[in-house]
Amino acid sequence: MVAGLTLFMAPAAFAEPLTFSGDVSAKYQRDTEDGADDTSGMIYTFRLNGVADLGSGWSLYTRFGAQYAHEPSQSDFNPDSYDSGKKGVMALDQFGFTYQAEKMTYKLGRQDVAVGTTALLYSRPDSNIGKEVFVDGLSFSGTVGAMDISGILAREDNAGSEDKNNLYAVRAGYSPSENFNWGVTLGRYHYTDGGNTNHWAVDSTYKLDKSAWTVEYTQSNRSDDNRAYAATWNYDFNDKTGAYITAFRVEPNGDMGGQSDFDNGYRGFKYGVTHQLQENDSLEVVFTDQKEIDSRLRNTSLEVTLSHAF
Repeated sequence: MVAGLTLFMAPAAFAEPLTFSGDVSAKYQRDTEDGADDTSGMIYTFRLNGVADLGSGWSLYTRFGAQYAHEPSQSDFNPDSYDSGKKGVMALDQFGFTYQAEKMTYKLGRQDVAVGTTALLYSRPDSNIGKEVFVDGLSFSGTVGAMDISGILAREDNAGSEDKNNLYAVRAGYSPSENFNWGVTLGRYHYTDGGNTNHWAVDSTYKLDKSAWTVEYTQSNRSDDNRAYAATWNYDFNDKTGAYITAFRVEPNGDMGGQSDFDNGYRGFKYGVTHQLQENDSLEVVFTDQKEIDSRLRNTSLEVTLSHAF
């Protein structure tokens, strides 16, 4: 935290100039659920990233995030970390150090994380905002010989007295040709109150002309309800507009700690369209249609997001 505050408040302390980037966005979201009232509202988000070059491959990073949500249940912040009904939050929510070696990048500090090519096993994404929504640890990515290597060793930053569970994962990928890649992921999720789960996953991506197909399958060492999969087709109409369709199924014990990027215990489809309006302005429309695996109760979510990057 001290490192992050120093970056924002004392730029004269660094020989190299600070660099800043970020984005602002406005999102309309409408959710439906069998047996419940529909929910809709606007969500406004601001993110500011700061980086300072420390020399010899080292740099300091931090991020300030703020969000206001008309419906707190639709927000990207952790409601357990704030007063009941809180609509607006702001926090210095990511900070730490990065080290750039010749072919590897290391990141130490509070950060977002995705485990699995499709974030099927675990996800605390960059779209989260505020305190107690990320992890503290060490991540790495790069190449070793002909292999792509990435991984994470981290502890969750959770609200209040909630258990600070640990996660460990590593993926190795290989590209036998320019348009084909496959990989294997091994992971472990450790509950600090006792117990753990072991996970493995395989994935593959194939590109042809304007299309790309990615599939991922994972399984844990639990005795039942221990599988998950995601299959995505992406199509680029041109350099500005693209679309995708994802089919997924995540059984209750199929991911790490119930924190897949897809809702745990559900199966369904995601449909998305992205369009670059101008160089720094983009529009994304995402529709999710899913059912709970056990009860078969259905819910949907429509998200329309307009973003400006700077």
